[in-house]
Amino acid sequence: MRLAYFSPLHPDPSGISDYSEELLPHLAACAEITVVTDGYVPTNREALARCKMADDRAYRAADYDLALYHLGNSPSHAYIYRRARAEPGVIVLHEFVLHHLVAWMTLEHGDRAGYVAAMREAYGEPGAQLGEQEALGLEGLNRFEYPLSEPPLKTARGVIAHSRYVAEQVKRAAPHVPVTIIPHEMPKMTLVSQSEARARLGLATDAPLIGAFGNVGPTKRTSVLLEAFRALRRVISNAQLLFVGAVAAEYDLRGLVDFFGVADGVRMTGKTSFDDFHLYMAAMDTCVALRFPTAGETSGAALRMMAQGKAVVVSRAGWFAELPDDAVAKIDVDNTETEMLARVLERLLTDKMLRAAMGTNARRYVESECAVEDAARGYARFLGETGGLGSEGEGRATNGKGRATNDKGRDTNDEGQENEGEKISHSSVVNGQRSFVAPDFRDEVTRAYVELGLTENDAALGEVAKAIVELRLR
Repeated sequence: MRLAYFSPLHPDPSGISDYSEELLPHLAACAEITVVTDGYVPTNREALARCKMADDRAYRAADYDLALYHLGNSPSHAYIYRRARAEPGVIVLHEFVLHHLVAWMTLEHGDRAGYVAAMREAYGEPGAQLGEQEALGLEGLNRFEYPLSEPPLKTARGVIAHSRYVAEQVKRAAPHVPVTIIPHEMPKMTLVSQSEARARLGLATDAPLIGAFGNVGPTKRTSVLLEAFRALRRVISNAQLLFVGAVAAEYDLRGLVDFFGVADGVRMTGKTSFDDFHLYMAAMDTCVALRFPTAGETSGAALRMMAQGKAVVVSRAGWFAELPDDAVAKIDVDNTETEMLARVLERLLTDKMLRAAMGTNARRYVESECAVEDAARGYARFLGETGGLGSEGEGRATNGKGRATNDKGRDTNDEGQENEGEKISHSSVVNGQRSFVAPDFRDEVTRAYVELGLTENDAALGEVAKAIVELRLR
């Protein structure tokens, strides 16, 4: 099969770049691959050694049997989104919500009409009216509730998802399109001891360390984490929290850290090398990977923590909710979130045996379910099945292991068993059901406090708290 492969690659600092560069050496054993880039030269030549290279501007669909499009919710995917609309192929949908990408392609380039047209195409005249209001800045809509992934999905020849959560969304948006679930790949990692990692990074040898990895922004529940960490420090005074990764340009992480009064216990590394990213994981006692609202993304960082044998605390939402209960600790996104996070972190830091058992289960799960070799075989099988299909006709969903699934994404094997942007959302879709969550103002309110120069001891905060209580009681 002659396969045109569209994906961000390094030097683009994307988790999907990491994903593709780990997958390609194995997938290249199954197909003749040409990687199509957007006018730049990839830097990881070793990962692409068995692939040909081409530029999107010179791409001719007729030269290939099939195109594979990796779509995510960032500007790196703009050329891929356009090409998937023009030349339908198989889509690897890393996130169901692509609204922020479409808004960047249109609104952020002064194309209000294009944005309104996209909203009309996906959601009819009501969507167009919402788009008009958003474009004029009259009333901000919740972008997580309007994914804008529907147009390319409806013409796709097939879709690869990494979770049941996304697969179910796709089947509702484009019921005629074949869908398969292939777990997010992860290569087997060589473990580095915690003591060696701390020595190499110059970290304290005796302090309990908590790590949060990847880009920092409001959907990572950062205010919740800092508030829980403040409570934890009343019990474990020498605990330290490390943010390992870049901070979103508009997000004042330093201000939030100062507001919660935990600056002496928090360290921010900024963006690190890939090797150091893993080394910091090895140095941790436990890790946190909270996420809400979710765009349907699968967290490569969380899987890397698990592959390192770490006990990871996650939000019970989207893909994260599908992880085994004995491999991660799950926190509900509700009014108990902060208290429960503090309690869970305290338990994990004080119970070494529990921490070790959870880490062992996490590593076992990643090795058994996410092996990159298995992912490549799943790709090859699905691409072979869909390579001769158009977007017409009824498609079947599979679970990535060659077995058919019903419309709810459940395995129908012989035993009848079931195999399992940055605005704050007021609702989400979990396991196919829309669940409404009370608005969580903490990030917005806390950022306002920081901008006003207030601290938790200011009398003004007492008046704000009273006003919020009165509003919530009405």
